[in-house]
Amino acid sequence: MKLYFLSLAAVLFVASSFAQTLPNYQKALNILDRAMVATGKDAPNAMTLTAKGTIHNLGHYEVPEKTRDIAVEEIYAYFHQEQVNYLRSAIQNNGNNYVRSSITKADSIFYINYYDRRLVQSNSVQEFNFEISKTLPIKMLQFVYQNRQSLRYVGNDKTHEWLSFSYKANDAVTLYINKKTCLLEKVERLSYNDRYGDAVFMTEYKNYEIQNGLQIPTNRIDSEYGIVERELTYSGLRFDAKPDTVNFRLLWLPKTFREKLPAITHQSENLTVENIAPNLDLIKINSQNNKVLVAQFKDYTALFESPSGLGLNEQMMQEIQIKYPNKPLRYVFVTHHHPDHAGGIRAFAAIPVTLVTTEGNDAYFKKILTATHTLGGSVSENEALKLKMDFVPLSGQKSYKDEQMEVVAYEIGKATTHSNEHLAYYFPQQKIIWSGDLLFFRVDGQIYPAGNRGKSVYDLIQNQKLAVDKIYTSWPLHGQAPFGTVEELKKATEAKNSAK
Repeated sequence: MKLYFLSLAAVLFVASSFAQTLPNYQKALNILDRAMVATGKDAPNAMTLTAKGTIHNLGHYEVPEKTRDIAVEEIYAYFHQEQVNYLRSAIQNNGNNYVRSSITKADSIFYINYYDRRLVQSNSVQEFNFEISKTLPIKMLQFVYQNRQSLRYVGNDKTHEWLSFSYKANDAVTLYINKKTCLLEKVERLSYNDRYGDAVFMTEYKNYEIQNGLQIPTNRIDSEYGIVERELTYSGLRFDAKPDTVNFRLLWLPKTFREKLPAITHQSENLTVENIAPNLDLIKINSQNNKVLVAQFKDYTALFESPSGLGLNEQMMQEIQIKYPNKPLRYVFVTHHHPDHAGGIRAFAAIPVTLVTTEGNDAYFKKILTATHTLGGSVSENEALKLKMDFVPLSGQKSYKDEQMEVVAYEIGKATTHSNEHLAYYFPQQKIIWSGDLLFFRVDGQIYPAGNRGKSVYDLIQNQKLAVDKIYTSWPLHGQAPFGTVEELKKATEAKNSAK
């Protein structure tokens, strides 16, 4: 009995701990966001900064922990869209000049050190990204945001809120955010040294000034093992540099890498747009083996299907806006609740659109529409829900039309045995049916048995006496004919029946 209660207590403790994880993260994210706003959240894409000062070098001298001052001048450059970061550090030691240079592009880094001038290439950039981010508070905050899955609130004192995050395994960094100004004043990284043992590396930012809308510290102090390691003064903030400018003295870089620096790194989906009929376009999503449909009404556009991926749906909205600049998106029609058809509806929650679906999806869709997505690559905050839903009755139909376009939604879910509620969309002017993923028309022309899914569409066409020239599916994209015909569908249903 005692063992049972101990086990139960352990389970309850773990459950309680997990229950606190999301609220803790959300609190930390809120503090981080306020710090980014206070510092300058809309930082320009390109920034360069100069720092001059002294390195208090802890070397091999005549008494323990003696330091020698070495003059240092550094240039930092940050190019967000190009994913390029650059650091050049020049020191004077014993009458000689030494230069250390490092530059990253995405996940590649080239560097040369002060005393070892051999060119080194690596695909391990996290340590350098932390170092270059530490040079400027707004860059450190952005770096924390990129690693926000590890973000935690750890406490506070009279003047600071404490946040913690990790950017690699077995590493912990603590941020000190001023409660009053919301500015980042100190960064501490827990570390280990085989001589000093457990240690803390610390960076402090002093005397902030506003420059071009950004809060920039005038001074930075780095400490190691409780000893001040360097003191720097910032100047020369600029926003006009290019990643491959000669001012950065990049001739030591391989030419092929240097030529790649100005390229903007795109992380968007590979979308192909194809017109299939007057006022109807297909968008082919190659990575998801999927398709969506766009209909052009007189004063607005409508999207049919919303596959998973906020970034994907935001990109599709941009594509629609570019193609139809004077026609805002006003409707999103989904066939059913599965994620490859409705998993991305959260992207439309904060815009005035109508989501056409069935009432059985109401609670589930509301849950999706109000979920936070701050951990994803594409962030959706808790904005006011402007989207509204419109329901097509079970086994019924509903028409949406203006003087340019008409689409009729038919609910056929029970007959499909695929989902309890399913909408097929008929375009009478174009004589086209959009069926979702109920059908498969092979690209080689062979007949694929339709089963109950195909029969539900065929029966709809026959029972409603619909004039149909082409049947389009949302899935799959690859291996599927561009469209099917009623005759092919009839053969597919007969193939199913003959197989009984």
